Amino acid sequence: MPTARRSHSSIYHKHHLYVVGGVGRGYLNSVDALDMKNLQWNHLPPLPRKVFFAYLAIVSDNLFVLGGCNDEWVTDVHEFDSTQQTWRQRSLMPEICERGAAVSFNDHVYVVGGENRSCMRFNPRSNTWTSLQRPHFNHQYGPSLVLNGNIVIFGGSNNDSIEEYSPLTDSWSTWTVKMPQISQVWAFAAKMDS
Repeated sequence: MPTARRSHSSIYHKHHLYVVGGVGRGYLNSVDALDMKNLQWNHLPPLPRKVFFAYLAIVSDNLFVLGGCNDEWVTDVHEFDSTQQTWRQRSLMPEICERGAAVSFNDHVYVVGGENRSCMRFNPRSNTWTSLQRPHFNHQYGPSLVLNGNIVIFGGSNNDSIEEYSPLTDSWSTWTVKMPQISQVWAFAAKMDS
């Protein structure tokens, strides 16, 4: 990795691993992309703000960087236009989501979980946010993914619950199965094929 860092965010899309922000010798706004075909790093234009623990999502081949921390948690949203290779500021999130997650689904970005049990949807076309029904439990650092048309949050700091959100009904349900053990922080990577 060109820049040593921790507390960064990463996402994989179309044979590229994007690594965003984090903490190195201070907070970082650097963005690097690893081409997984030739294993070469490329530097992308830096984020407009230094941030760590941001949430990432991809919609229409554009990278979205949402929230995160820079001394305090922020509601910033930045979109990287993959064609123009430029960043642009988008509408702020309607609330701070401390220690949450983001997923893309049906050309929207969902920010879910965290300390405040957030659930909000961003429409990139209209640049608008919608606040949605909150999950039953707080999922600090709880990883999230899309599964069978629903959004699932797994555990989190000191939480073994798994919850599933239905965008069709704007409702949450709790799985009967729990995480294997309660942990300070759950983190994993997954790729779900339909």
